[in-house]
Amino acid sequence: MKSSYLILGIFLLLGCTTTKKSTVSDGSKNQSTEGSDYFAEDYLRYDDHVYMDNVTSVKLFQSTDQMTYPILYKGDSKQLTLSFDVLGKEFENYNFSFVHCDANWEPSVLTQPEYLAGFPNGFIENYLFSFNTLQPYINYQLKFPNKDFSFKKSGNYLIKVYANNDESQLLLTKQFYIVDNKVEIQATVKPATLARHRDYKHEVDFSIFYPNYNIVDPYSDINVVIRQNFRWDNAITGLKPLFMKGKELEYNYEDKNLFWAGNEFRNFDLKDLRYQSINVGKVAFEDDQKTHAYLFPEESRSSQRYLFQQDLNGQYLIKRDDSRDSFNEADYAKVHFHLNYPQPLANGNLYVFGRLTNWEFMDEFKMQYDYSEKAYKASPYLKQGYYNYQYIFLPDGAKEGDALTIEGSHFETQNNYYIFVYHRPQGTVYDQLICLYFNE
Repeated sequence: MKSSYLILGIFLLLGCTTTKKSTVSDGSKNQSTEGSDYFAEDYLRYDDHVYMDNVTSVKLFQSTDQMTYPILYKGDSKQLTLSFDVLGKEFENYNFSFVHCDANWEPSVLTQPEYLAGFPNGFIENYLFSFNTLQPYINYQLKFPNKDFSFKKSGNYLIKVYANNDESQLLLTKQFYIVDNKVEIQATVKPATLARHRDYKHEVDFSIFYPNYNIVDPYSDINVVIRQNFRWDNAITGLKPLFMKGKELEYNYEDKNLFWAGNEFRNFDLKDLRYQSINVGKVAFEDDQKTHAYLFPEESRSSQRYLFQQDLNGQYLIKRDDSRDSFNEADYAKVHFHLNYPQPLANGNLYVFGRLTNWEFMDEFKMQYDYSEKAYKASPYLKQGYYNYQYIFLPDGAKEGDALTIEGSHFETQNNYYIFVYHRPQGTVYDQLICLYFNE
């Protein structure tokens, strides 16, 4: 059944003429980047992805706070807000629809009426033209669920945005979650138990308690995913309970639940383009008719001692000082990253990385080595705001990025960890999301 849905999806997308923003890693799936249809321009991806070069600043968050991740709980009245910019002045109608996915981010076998109530296919009606900006753009926003539709099932969801009521003309796809809390998680994040990892890695130990819920076979029916700062490239999947004690499942491993702790995130402040602010060395209007912001040259931290600094764990905030609505009043600038490094790294590439890159390794954030200055450089086009980021090395052919090479790794580093618990009871056909834990 799943394969037939995928074949149908590919058939519907034949002839698509959009231009995608290419990435190296797709996040939740480990696909080969060579000879794979998954990276073809007309292939629907069941992850966060932008398919058009003029679509940027895509965020999906709980409507009250853009710093949140796209998570809703069944029974509450909260909404998610999808916001994105289309560069230029030309208005176009955009549509949206939803797909229910399983725990592995493949389309579930549920039909749309089984997981959605109301009329979920529609137009994005809220948009604003940029105001008082050098770069013209249109900001589109959609809040959901709303009076027109709601979600009936828990689990993983994908929203698709496309043009002209034609799903083959994709603009973007974004993942989000509907949680139906039926069990409880107690978790501890601590330095690794094993001595050889203690100074560099975090151990995520946890137990699932289900006193008022029935789980027949935890080893086959329960699927657990652990993510660090909402990254996909280093997510831990496939963990089975180490012990069962009555109505408790214990996941107290010493080696299978380890993450490199990494380092606190770097940052820069671009909320005001009139003057230099945090880590911005120069702001200038140049011959290409764009604003350029040059960050101060930076150094590798791999051999430095840990230094605490308050950060946003890789997040970013769209913000323009002295504006009423930053989503349509914030301007754009080419931001010049500069990392001093004695020689180019072999057998891989260096990337600017964080939520500003969708936690992906994107071509526009890939750094190029400048031999004359002995430095890595990148110049992505970013909207005004406050940004966290790191320099992450991606070895050739690898899925997981390496923070150790440039940033170092220290057990004192503070990260957010998210534990997703999926349950597919025997005799059912979809994965329920029965708990989501995250440390604060």
